[in-house]
Amino acid sequence: METGTPHRHSKVRTIFIIIPILVVLVAAGIFGFSKFGSLFAQEKIEPGVAVTVTIPTSVTTASQIASILKDAHVISDTQTFINNVRNMNAEQSLKPGTYNLETLMDQTTLINLLVAGPVATGYKLTIPEGLTVEQTAAIVETTCGIPQADFMARANAADEYVSDYPFLAGAYNNSLEGFLYPDTYDIPVGLSADYVIRVLLDQFALETKDLDLSYAQSQGLNILDVVTIASLIERETASADERPLVSSVIYNRLNSGWKLQIDATVVYALGPDYDGHPLLNDDLEVDSPYNTYQVDGLPAGPICSPRLESIQAAAQPADTNYFYYVLTSKDGTHTFCETEDEFNAAKAVYESVFGIQ
Repeated sequence: METGTPHRHSKVRTIFIIIPILVVLVAAGIFGFSKFGSLFAQEKIEPGVAVTVTIPTSVTTASQIASILKDAHVISDTQTFINNVRNMNAEQSLKPGTYNLETLMDQTTLINLLVAGPVATGYKLTIPEGLTVEQTAAIVETTCGIPQADFMARANAADEYVSDYPFLAGAYNNSLEGFLYPDTYDIPVGLSADYVIRVLLDQFALETKDLDLSYAQSQGLNILDVVTIASLIERETASADERPLVSSVIYNRLNSGWKLQIDATVVYALGPDYDGHPLLNDDLEVDSPYNTYQVDGLPAGPICSPRLESIQAAAQPADTNYFYYVLTSKDGTHTFCETEDEFNAAKAVYESVFGIQ
C-alpha cells in the first residue's frame, strides 16, 4: 500500500531544486533586460540638427549646464565640455537663457555662445522667393557673416543631405537649387553654413509635408520635377491667380511634346553675368541643359527657390487648353492663349503696351 510520505518528500525536493534555478533565471533576465535596454537606449545622434535649449537662471555651474546640453544632444560627453569650459576660463561666464543650438556642435563655438548670452546673439535672415542658390548665399554672407564660398560648398553637396532629406534624391549637379525654402529665419551668431542650410531644408520639408503629388505622379513626375516646374512658375508670374494657369501651359506643352520655350530658363542658363537686357536670338542659342528653347521637356533642375503656392500650382495645375501666355500689362499680368493666332494677337498687345517696334 503506497503512503503519502515519499510523494510529499519528492515535492519538497523538487521545490528546492526549482527555486535556485528560478533565482538564476530571474537574475539572468534582469541582467539581460538591463543589457538590451541599454542597447535600445543608444540612439544614433546626427550632428547639425537645430535644437532650442533653455538654461534656467537657477542653473549656475558648468556641470549643471553640461547635463542640460547632453540631454539635448548638443554635446556627447559632459566631462569633455567641463574641461573645455575650464580651459577657456569661462566657468563664471556662462549665461542662462534660451539658445538656438545644434546637435553635437563645435564646443568652442558653443562656449562662446554661452559666454555671449542669448541677448542679441542672432540674425534675422530673410530669403525672398525666386532666388538662386548663389543669390541666397550672398544674402547669407551679408546677413550672417558666413562666407559665400562656404555656403556654396555645402549647397553643392546634396548627396550629403539626402539621407535626412529624401526629396533631394536625384538633384541635378548635386545642387540644392530649388530646395532652400524662402522665408524669414532667426539664425544664431557663430553657427555654420551647414546649420543654415539645414534650417532652410527643414522649412521646405515642413511646408511641403501635406503636398498632394497624386496628379503629378499620374503624369510620371516626381517631387524634383514638381519643384522644377514650381521654379519656372515662380519666375514667370507674380500673380497668385496666374500660377495654376502657367502650370497648365507647362503641362500641356510637356504632354504634347512641345519645347517649353520659357525665357526664365534662358536667363538662368546665361548665369550670374546676365545684365538684364531683353533676350536676343543669340541668347536663345545658349548651350545649357537649362535652356528650354533647346532641350526637350523640363530643364535639368530648378532655377530658383519657389514659394509654397508655386509648388502647389506645379503639383495641381489648372485644367485648361492653354499653350501660350504673353505679358500684356505693366502690372505684370499675362494673356493666356489656346492657339497661335490668339498668341500673335496678344503679342501685338504686348508690343503696343511696351512700345516695342
